[in-house]
Amino acid sequence: MSTLDPIYGAFSKPPATYPLGVSIAEKVTIQRIDRRAATTIYQAHHSYLPRGRCGWHYGVYLDGRIVGAITFDSWPSEGKIRGFESKDIKEVARVCIAHDTPNLASCAMGKAQDTFLKEHGSGVKLLVTYVREDYSGSMFSALQGKGWQHDGYSEPQTGYSHNDKAEWGKERWVCEV
Repeated sequence: MSTLDPIYGAFSKPPATYPLGVSIAEKVTIQRIDRRAATTIYQAHHSYLPRGRCGWHYGVYLDGRIVGAITFDSWPSEGKIRGFESKDIKEVARVCIAHDTPNLASCAMGKAQDTFLKEHGSGVKLLVTYVREDYSGSMFSALQGKGWQHDGYSEPQTGYSHNDKAEWGKERWVCEV
């Protein structure tokens, strides 16, 4: 199997466990990937939006093997959040981790956030993301030390091309940069 088998071919064996005292942060790296690679990951593993967006795509690597993707994009609205104009806002548009290692998602998101802001953070004042209400939002809750805060709920909406997207309300999480 290829080195990408956790994404393309599922797991050939259960995820590795790490001994006590080994920091997951030592095992996780973030690297730029192209839209096609991100879309492949989202098609295989994202719960309800299987296509990538434009923007900036990052692969999540665990022990050198790709296990997920995170995409940042321009915020697709003309409105304001907490007084910030849409031009000052970037969205964490997709997060998909296809590996069950504890704390991997929050560790990867924290590293991806740092990488994105270092590479593209000029003028960015706020990051925003929306989490489907049937998920706990625990990844962003774990990132409160990096500035993430729960910022309310949105009701289910209609008129989307992704029918199941309309069935779920969303939790909004924000991070002032």
